[in-house]
Amino acid sequence: MYDFTFEDLVGDEKVFFAEYFDKKPLLRKNAMPGDVRDILSVRKLDELLHMESIRPPYIKVNHNGSGVPEKGYTRSVVVQGVNITDTVVPEKIYELFRAGATVTWCSLNQIVPELRDFTRVISDKMAVRTDVVGFMTPTKKRGYLPHHDPVDLFIVQLEGTKRWKLWDLPAQREGDNASYTDEELGEPAIEVLLEPGDVLYLPYNTPHAAAAEDQVSLHLSIMMRPRMWKDLLRETFEQAASGPEFNQYPHIGALRDAGTEALFRQKIAALAARMDALDSGAELDRLAELGRTMPGSSHGTTFQTIAETDRITPSVLLRRTAAVVEFGANDGGRTQMTVNGHKIAVPTPVAETLAGLEADVPAGDIFPGVDPERATKAAQGLTRLGVLEVAPH
Repeated sequence: MYDFTFEDLVGDEKVFFAEYFDKKPLLRKNAMPGDVRDILSVRKLDELLHMESIRPPYIKVNHNGSGVPEKGYTRSVVVQGVNITDTVVPEKIYELFRAGATVTWCSLNQIVPELRDFTRVISDKMAVRTDVVGFMTPTKKRGYLPHHDPVDLFIVQLEGTKRWKLWDLPAQREGDNASYTDEELGEPAIEVLLEPGDVLYLPYNTPHAAAAEDQVSLHLSIMMRPRMWKDLLRETFEQAASGPEFNQYPHIGALRDAGTEALFRQKIAALAARMDALDSGAELDRLAELGRTMPGSSHGTTFQTIAETDRITPSVLLRRTAAVVEFGANDGGRTQMTVNGHKIAVPTPVAETLAGLEADVPAGDIFPGVDPERATKAAQGLTRLGVLEVAPH
């Protein structure tokens, strides 16, 4: 496990957000601690390539500035009776790499569990969708033509060295992709050599080009997908417009009712009033949490938790999880609970105990007046459902 922090990537957070974020590139030499090959290595990519399950779009090949058609390095295989038409052929990837092609490993956080630490750390801070892409470029070769990307980038050099040329941000930033010729860009504003452990931050739409030096180069591009004001406002609008008063079906075509236009104005006014009444701080917190839970950085240990449930003894401390539990009414001494889509009826005293549970409690003592062994068995069942969890030591 490779340990790192957001500060390893950006240095002083206050300085980063005040002077560099969304404004200009930042270079941090020797920023990442320890041996960065523990993050990902050329050797690890050899192993990954031979897993016989890698297929586009997780891997792409670019040669002389152009993408190599996938048919040039894939084949059909039969897996458990199912025909998979685009499995990567390692030998063909190696042939292309020997010929000078760059091999791009897309969304590595979806196939290398350790790399989800990068997406999780960044998503927690930035509240955006984050993905990790690996670029392996042969000696003395340029991976891609000069271009800019619609994402912010943290570049982490892992093996070899790579010389980067950076140009000034365009006056109008559209958040799109674009390629350039060397003649269009002229002389670069910044030229830097990245060595293992170095980190380079690029705001979205920063024109750049990079070439390996005297060794094979491997670097990660940690891509942060910007959430523009228009994106945030759209999410807030959808939340505000979700009320029942906006759920009628108007006829707005030919021969529409004469009052439809006036009603439309009323709906706009009602929506504006709801937007104006929003608690802006609470809404920004909600939007940030939505960003942190976007695909690409989730993690969990549910399998392990369920497996360990059988080993819960009366002395093991338990606590309520963050799962939302709905409690029904007392019906003849039993109360229906709903959690994670499951409905279960439990004795009302048990439901009342769970509803009021705030501190860590031994499994055998969790339900007052119940035999410790029976209480533990009941607690095991509730743990499997996600109502309880073992308290950390």
